Amino acid sequence: MSKDAAKDFGPIAADYAFFEEHSTEAAHDSAAYLAQIRQAVPTAGSIRMLDFGCGSGNFTARLLKQVSWPPEWLELSLLEPVEAARRQAVSRVVGFTQRPVTELATLPVDLSERFDIVVANHVFYYVADLKDQLKRLIDALAPTGMFLTAIAGQTNALIEFWIVGFELLNKNIPYNMSEDVEQALEQLGADYQKQPILYELTFPDSEQNRMKIIRFLLANHLSQMPQRPLLDLFDKYRDAGRIVIRTACDHFTIR
Repeated sequence: MSKDAAKDFGPIAADYAFFEEHSTEAAHDSAAYLAQIRQAVPTAGSIRMLDFGCGSGNFTARLLKQVSWPPEWLELSLLEPVEAARRQAVSRVVGFTQRPVTELATLPVDLSERFDIVVANHVFYYVADLKDQLKRLIDALAPTGMFLTAIAGQTNALIEFWIVGFELLNKNIPYNMSEDVEQALEQLGADYQKQPILYELTFPDSEQNRMKIIRFLLANHLSQMPQRPLLDLFDKYRDAGRIVIRTACDHFTIR
């Protein structure tokens, strides 16, 4: 069954920023990617990298700062369908390369064996044609290339908000999860590795702050849902005036 997995981050930008500020997810994801990259990427020469779904470039810039490649090595492509976000991303990463950054709104058809690294960080939730997009990204890898992606699965604590929220509407979850990515990779016959990456979301407990996370997770669907059952999901994570959620997402690596 296909999914209508689109999500407009514009109206929830401030809520997403709150999540980023109070979560260790990005730090732990980038550290895990860095460990993989250092095992496989050449220590000299040209490095062709695609960030698929780069958003406004915060995570891209974090990762590039950590890998610390000389700017003359990096040939960078950013794919982001929202033009305003893509322009922000370009402005954040131009200092990491001496070459013009390639901007993409969609995947071109002529990317066979094009990239040394493809990163897709927490974006496959919102990709409707998941299997096709995964195949095209894998095909875009050079013979010694590496594909890295992170996505939460059904055991992730925050996914419970999707499960409960859409059950309240008697609807299926319209977004992909780790299980969908793994199924698609299996169907493609991909040789992948999978590992859980732990992270923590911690913030001062208030209804206002709880709603920020709920809006980030459910976006435009929230207006159709009763809020109290969703707010109450945080109760089990209360800890001395804070909400402390310890959970994990899955990393998939292909090389």
